[in-house]
Amino acid sequence: MAEATSSTDLIPIKSQTKTIRNCFREFLYEVPNFQRPYSWTQEQLGDFWDDVILAKGDFFFGSTVTWVSEKRDLFSDTYSIIDGQQRLTTCTILLSVVRDTLRELANKYDDVDDFDAEAALNQAANTQKYLMVEDDDGKSYPVLRRPESMFYQKIQQPSAIPSGEKWNGSALRIGEARSFFEQRILASIKELTPSEQVEHLKAIRSNALKARVIQVELASEEDGFLVFETLNTRGADLRLSDLVKNLLIRGGATRTEDRNAIADRWDRVVNRVQKERLNADVVDRFIWQSWNSRREAVKEPELFKSISRMLGADPVAHISYLEELERDAETYEWLEVEDVQVQPKNNGARNAFAIPDFVDSVRALAIFKVSVANSTILAVARKFRETNLIKQAQVTEVLRLLESFHFQYTALTSGGSTGGTRGRYNRFAVRLENAKSPNDVASEIKDLKEKLRASLPDQARALKEFRSLFYAPSLQLTLKQKLRSRKIFIAYVLMSFAKRENLLPAGQNLTTWSIEHIKPQSKAPSKYGDPVYSIGNLTLLTERLNSALGDSPLSVKAADLKRGSAYFDPDLASWEASGNDAPSDAQIEARSLSLATDALTRVWSL
Repeated sequence: MAEATSSTDLIPIKSQTKTIRNCFREFLYEVPNFQRPYSWTQEQLGDFWDDVILAKGDFFFGSTVTWVSEKRDLFSDTYSIIDGQQRLTTCTILLSVVRDTLRELANKYDDVDDFDAEAALNQAANTQKYLMVEDDDGKSYPVLRRPESMFYQKIQQPSAIPSGEKWNGSALRIGEARSFFEQRILASIKELTPSEQVEHLKAIRSNALKARVIQVELASEEDGFLVFETLNTRGADLRLSDLVKNLLIRGGATRTEDRNAIADRWDRVVNRVQKERLNADVVDRFIWQSWNSRREAVKEPELFKSISRMLGADPVAHISYLEELERDAETYEWLEVEDVQVQPKNNGARNAFAIPDFVDSVRALAIFKVSVANSTILAVARKFRETNLIKQAQVTEVLRLLESFHFQYTALTSGGSTGGTRGRYNRFAVRLENAKSPNDVASEIKDLKEKLRASLPDQARALKEFRSLFYAPSLQLTLKQKLRSRKIFIAYVLMSFAKRENLLPAGQNLTTWSIEHIKPQSKAPSKYGDPVYSIGNLTLLTERLNSALGDSPLSVKAADLKRGSAYFDPDLASWEASGNDAPSDAQIEARSLSLATDALTRVWSL
């Protein structure tokens, strides 16, 4: 054992070299409330498998940084993990797969004469001892305690009654890691006899347990907070969200109960923001865009310093900032969601998501894959919820401006987000946040409208791009072509004409509508660019009516189209009057031009 203790100006540290076997036999571990979630990816799991499990000898696995958070006289102490939780968690997940595979072999080959099923079950029980242990009174302890309920139920004690709790981002990652090891282990024993499979599983377990770490022990939790902020782990750099969580827990309270409450509130914010999204930077982007919706923008790498300076040493400021994130998370969870729906109205509550036109615009921006305007959406929704300075019509107006601009700029002409675009939305959001009167609000909206108008793309190009829209679900398309012809996007385009004519109310669920090729697809060659797939040959119908019409000629289905389409425009009316079985290519092209002109002059005009 190597031991080093600093001077009084430094943090006291003790270090010991341990195998994973020593760690899991001699200590209990817990992931403290300020720690980051489990985050190892397929690449990191692959490195672990190659370096540790397939190693011919013991492997140095890096360091763990801990402090004793709970001491016991006659049983193992509990160590909170500052650094190394990803490695210890991964070892635990692997051992759980070894345990379960041994049990499965015992059941599968129980009737095989030369196979010792009882020995396999004993090996499974031996493996379980590295996951759960008992004291002299028979009380069970998880060797590694994590906050996810599924970790205990799925990894450590699969006989436990499931909680039914929905897996969050961290739990999903743990589940993915387990699936990774299941696939690798099953592949590695596939060609072996049952007895050889047991021996191979023991070898896998042995290699994991032989891996060595340097366990660094700190003197206190406060030292742990400080070290956490400066560490970069072997697996991945600390993210902004990790650092902010640590900052809020450390600065917001000193009592354990209060710190646990902050950690629980933080986890609820993360779960709101994360939802089904697995991208590691989702929460970081939320923190950044929330800041940019209230304050002068800073670059994301500099944001943690700005937050730290703002909060200082004031616990009240820390809790106030947490409350700020909680409020913004209520809006952010629905941004970039293509199937977002209108929320019911609650008496007395000013909720922008109860406004159908607002929701339609939020959905449209999600369909366009636009996130650069999130700071403005946060600011508008918050101003409406928390003050009476902005009217419902103005809320709808701002979102409509964003929708119309990005339909032309992003969806049609593929204009990318720039620092200038982001800066424009940040400045508007901050000025709206600071607006003190209805006149201030109106002035800022007018200024935003003027700036967006000045940034519109060339109208001739936008017109050309609209006329090239198409829907060809039966064709093989490139990725770029698929992005422009997704069903939800084309349905959105066609629905927007109906809304502009006030034929249907806002808040429609686009998934309940179907796209009809007026000239049937069966009448056209299966090639990209044929007029039958053009926007000029498309209309929006209810799903049931689309199925009923099939490939009927126009003369037969015209009356149903007129009755059941979202928008029976003048061109369709002229086609009906002609009595033809199908529109000509020239008629389709003419309708494409009519729709494009109407789109830019009325439907998506600023």
